[in-house]
Amino acid sequence: MKPFYESSDYTNFSKILLSKHGISSIDNHNNQINNLKVNRPDSQKLQSIFRTYWFKLKPLILDRLRPAIISNVESMINCHNLYYGYLFYECNKCDKYHITGISCHSRFCPSCNNKYRAERTCEMQKKLLAVKHRHFVFSIPKELRKYFRLHRTLLNELFKVVHASFKMLIQNSKKRKRERWTHGMISVMHTYGRDMKWNPHIHALVAERVYDQFNTHHKYDYFHFNQLRRIYQFKLLNTMSSYLKANDTKLYHEFIPLSKYLIKKYPDGFYTYGPDIDDYAEDGKAMSAKAVAEYIARYASHPAIAESRIIDIDYEKHQVTWIYDPHEDDKKPEGEKLGRQTITEHVFDFMIRLIIHIPDKGFHLIRYQGFYANHSNIKTQDYKRLYHKSYLLAQKQNISWERMLILNFKYTPLLCTCGGQMILSLDYSFLPRNRGPTYEN
Repeated sequence: MKPFYESSDYTNFSKILLSKHGISSIDNHNNQINNLKVNRPDSQKLQSIFRTYWFKLKPLILDRLRPAIISNVESMINCHNLYYGYLFYECNKCDKYHITGISCHSRFCPSCNNKYRAERTCEMQKKLLAVKHRHFVFSIPKELRKYFRLHRTLLNELFKVVHASFKMLIQNSKKRKRERWTHGMISVMHTYGRDMKWNPHIHALVAERVYDQFNTHHKYDYFHFNQLRRIYQFKLLNTMSSYLKANDTKLYHEFIPLSKYLIKKYPDGFYTYGPDIDDYAEDGKAMSAKAVAEYIARYASHPAIAESRIIDIDYEKHQVTWIYDPHEDDKKPEGEKLGRQTITEHVFDFMIRLIIHIPDKGFHLIRYQGFYANHSNIKTQDYKRLYHKSYLLAQKQNISWERMLILNFKYTPLLCTCGGQMILSLDYSFLPRNRGPTYEN
């Protein structure tokens, strides 16, 4: 006997039956078929690579693996693995059912990070005031990058240095210090560039407003770049010197002459980039404060490479081929661009490139500082928010896994082919207390 969805009655039935989401059951079924793994060549490439090679690579580099790397990678490998738990849904009109494995919630998992990214973006949007914002990028010289690999606690210090640099810049008079002028800033840590090399840098979204101790706001839209760069250089080198002196004497003695050399090499300070938000562009298009907020949140919550950039996996030669567009091309005229770069390397080298960027447990890649900080005593309720409450509520409702499937892939597995709705049955679900790898905060 043919399944119902292949029968002649199915087409007529589905035309008049719409789900609670406004999707006809036939369209839902077709979209579900089109989104099967076999029809999506760009999906689950990372999971496939790590499932095949991780337990061969792991013993070779075990002494260099941080606990967060092992936890996140093995969580990603077992994402939606029914052995670690599943949810059972049954149709309220027929005897069909749907089983879905429990997500791993690892920050290294491309699939689970869609939800993580949406949650982080919503939190960021909820904070923003309806004022102009400036997007700054704070990078460090390549000579200093190894120190942040050897002592990852320095990544926390980098956040503090950027915040302190703005504070010193803004409170540049006795009056402003006395009135405690405070800026609002959201900082996001990225540890990689497009070429996936270790390159810690901070994206900062800074409001062009400051508040004083009396909760009075003032417009602040002029940032002295030369002064900011020198302040940032001074504070970063001093902070690193103090940290290494207290924690690594050998590196400290190596760092002192290096810091003197860097001051001479960069007399104008370290690289700091902060164009006006209206001039900032991605792919040649101007970006609003809303777009920049989404842009910097997006890169704070996924692996160092998008799966679409992996163009070939050769399991016989154990090689991965991937592509990237150099940052240098962004400011070059068309005839002088280097063009898209193609890298083919051993799969182990590729995997090591990726896992070094996995953050430690408890490390927050997004920080709210100044009057945007959760612990701030400054009252900003009197100022209009950039996003209306109704928009934020709608965005929050769209974060559920079913709604995200509908928005991204135009189908839901909870709409049965008979037109009924799949209802969660906890009696038939498998929810073990200890399901192996757990979520990394």
